[in-house]
Amino acid sequence: MRFAVFDRISTAAPAALWVFLSTLCAAGAPATASELFNLPDFAFEDGSVLPDLRIAYDTRGTLSPARDNAILLMPGATGDRHTFDPLIGPGKMFDTDRYFVISVDPVGGGESASPADGMGQDFPRYTIRDMMEAQHALVSHHLEIARLRALVGLSMGSFVALEWGIHHPESVASLILLAPSPKADAGFRLTIDLISGTIALDPEWQGGRYAHNPVEGLRHAGMLMYPWVVSTAYLDRSSPRVLAKDLDESAKTFGAWDANALVLRFAAYRAHDVAVPFEGDMRAALAKVTAPTLLLANASDRLVGIDGARRIRDGIPKATYGEIPSDLGHRAVRALPGTNEGDFIDRQVRGFLATLGNRAGN
Repeated sequence: MRFAVFDRISTAAPAALWVFLSTLCAAGAPATASELFNLPDFAFEDGSVLPDLRIAYDTRGTLSPARDNAILLMPGATGDRHTFDPLIGPGKMFDTDRYFVISVDPVGGGESASPADGMGQDFPRYTIRDMMEAQHALVSHHLEIARLRALVGLSMGSFVALEWGIHHPESVASLILLAPSPKADAGFRLTIDLISGTIALDPEWQGGRYAHNPVEGLRHAGMLMYPWVVSTAYLDRSSPRVLAKDLDESAKTFGAWDANALVLRFAAYRAHDVAVPFEGDMRAALAKVTAPTLLLANASDRLVGIDGARRIRDGIPKATYGEIPSDLGHRAVRALPGTNEGDFIDRQVRGFLATLGNRAGN
């Protein structure tokens, strides 16, 4: 058993964070309940145990009397539970007049338990499946929601959502996977190795036992990552000024992380392979997914290639597949409504959720 007792602790976000969020969310956005959930003696896939695993999450909207209108949102590798904030609210993609929306910080980042808490290199080497099991405990045992209306994952979050659909198919009515893949391919793994190696080149790194966070190594890793999250076509059409701004933003994003937290997060991302518990049989793993699944990918994505999404489409019984028309590369799946990419995603997600309404009794 991964859990025994569950505690609910209210938490307040730092003032600076709330200022930032207020610029993202439209006026009249629903009130957010930010809370922490603690799992004692959480057993990781590698056998290590953390005495107190903390998961941070937000909720918006109202849970229906039948407890059947909940949607769980999971961010990408460098994101947190606020990634989806601009899409949550009355009338928005994740409509709080209709849905009870849960957004979560996966294990290893945000305000959830992380190497940055002080354990550093001694933090368990967690996996995508560990993230999934912790979030499943949050939903099923803490929030007492037996079945989610939808489970939405972005990039790494889609990896977590896919694992959920495989291992707990009875607890999810639908999956929405943005830039998904059933495993990390060789190019992706090499990219992660280069990122981790770049961080390790910073003299401050000290094998991960650092006294000072190796910020310069992190910033250089962010700049190295940048060409993989856009496309050649995007680079060709962008001015030097735009590219310099993009590079600086990528450097800042990585530089804001604790180095051990980022390295272990990307190690989990790198090791993703849904076939591992099935003796390497990818078909057997994907066949476990019974929920209707919306797959949205982009042909210009060279970080998480489109072949992975197509493989999922071909391996699960109830797949709806769409390709985002864009040259933004991996960043296309983060586009907001008001852009061509964002409007396409908005239409696809709303349409897909609408098809579930009658079946869910909504």
